[in-house]
Amino acid sequence: MQREVIMAPLHAVVVSYPAQGHITPLMNFAEQLAMRGFFITFVTTQWMDERLLKAASKDAAARDREMAERGFNFQFLSIPAGLPPEHGRGTESEAHDLFLAVQRLGPVLEGVLTAHIKSVPLPPITCIVSDSFMSCTTHVTANLGIPRVIFWACSTANSIVQANANFLLAQGHIPVTEEDLKSKDKVITCLPGKLPPIRPTDIVSMYREQHVLEATYSAFLNESRSQNVGDYVLVNTFEELEGGKEAIQGLTINGCPALAIGPLFLPNFLEGRKSTYSMREEDKTCLRWLDAQKKGSVLYVSFGTSAVRSERQLQELALGLEASGYPFLWVLRSDIAEGKSVVELPEGFMERNRDRALLVSWTHQLQVLSHPSLGAFLTHSGWNSIIEAISLGVPMIGWPYFADQFIHCRFVKDIWRVGLDFEGVDADEYKFVTKEEVNNKVRCIMEGSTSNELQKNVLSLKELASKAVMEGGSSYVNMNKFIEDMGKIFTNQQYK
Repeated sequence: MQREVIMAPLHAVVVSYPAQGHITPLMNFAEQLAMRGFFITFVTTQWMDERLLKAASKDAAARDREMAERGFNFQFLSIPAGLPPEHGRGTESEAHDLFLAVQRLGPVLEGVLTAHIKSVPLPPITCIVSDSFMSCTTHVTANLGIPRVIFWACSTANSIVQANANFLLAQGHIPVTEEDLKSKDKVITCLPGKLPPIRPTDIVSMYREQHVLEATYSAFLNESRSQNVGDYVLVNTFEELEGGKEAIQGLTINGCPALAIGPLFLPNFLEGRKSTYSMREEDKTCLRWLDAQKKGSVLYVSFGTSAVRSERQLQELALGLEASGYPFLWVLRSDIAEGKSVVELPEGFMERNRDRALLVSWTHQLQVLSHPSLGAFLTHSGWNSIIEAISLGVPMIGWPYFADQFIHCRFVKDIWRVGLDFEGVDADEYKFVTKEEVNNKVRCIMEGSTSNELQKNVLSLKELASKAVMEGGSSYVNMNKFIEDMGKIFTNQQYK
């Protein structure tokens, strides 16, 4: 695929929220800018940077050499996270602690960035591309007089819901009551953008009534305000998936552009560059195991980097997977069981399933999802997993854990019709899913008429995703528009 290469030394400072689901799309985005001639300064926390390097088995110097060998003007800058190094990042409560700490990083970011610019000869900063959950960049861009580009690492639908959280509060839709969660009829139609009707269960789970007294509830509302302060909006999605330009325009701020530029992993993937930015070491043995399985026969089970379940629930899941009779590849992280460092599976489980099951600690997800033996994906419904599965033609069973995963799960099932879910998990974050339901859903997605319909739908979207990022496609054109607009800042010193 040809790309428009710019000649002016444009410099984008890319500031990522320090979590796997945010790092990955922003690194993909930064690479695409670097391919087009941008100078990139990629900013994340020291804790996250250290883990990315450790997982890749390289040091910072080796990473810098690798970027230079690819012809990129690319540097990394790390800042303190505001938490002790020993503080965990895996559980929901630890994730909340991180979220609160990150909101206080504005002065630190500005100080580190200013000092770095003075000490190293760099092109002037054209823009700061800020993860939508890094409100600390709001004052930094204002103080430095630099455009703030807001980057959403989730769907357009969820982005609009979150950006309008204070409006939903004023309209009485937040906090979401238990009665609202149970309602099958209530819909929210007051949001901007051409969206399907939004249900109370679609609203970010931090806004549910049971969480009102938690610090994250008010912090998310505060964050929503900063998500409406910016000069440009980018979303890791593609127009054909989410209602076209009319839907994306629901994110515009005072008339500024709002563009869909995803799936951001896909251009590199289609060209055979399967780069990864994982904070966990990947198990390579699973690919050889997949090679030995029949085409379309394997269920892939992974709940991302943060979702956890009770040990009892994981044991029930194991029995349901076993009962289905299908081969399965299960990513069983060491920290996936609440309050446990090791998951104790049902007695005899490994022995009974050694010929048709493989359990690993982590995988290269794109290589797994694109493998011919894969038939379906049981997922926590994080946005990266959703858009990767859609782009690679894999139907899903959704089992959301928290935050935006509920709206993504429902859209997979009801709007895009490329997957299933477990009954009641949208309204009850802690619902226990039985082995019988696991067995039933796995069989339903792997065989019969429902499976055929889901496969047909997801393959159609896969084709649209590929077209979107190829030359002339919607995301390709939008990326070039963004670059052109950033070039105007450099040449004309004005924003349009």
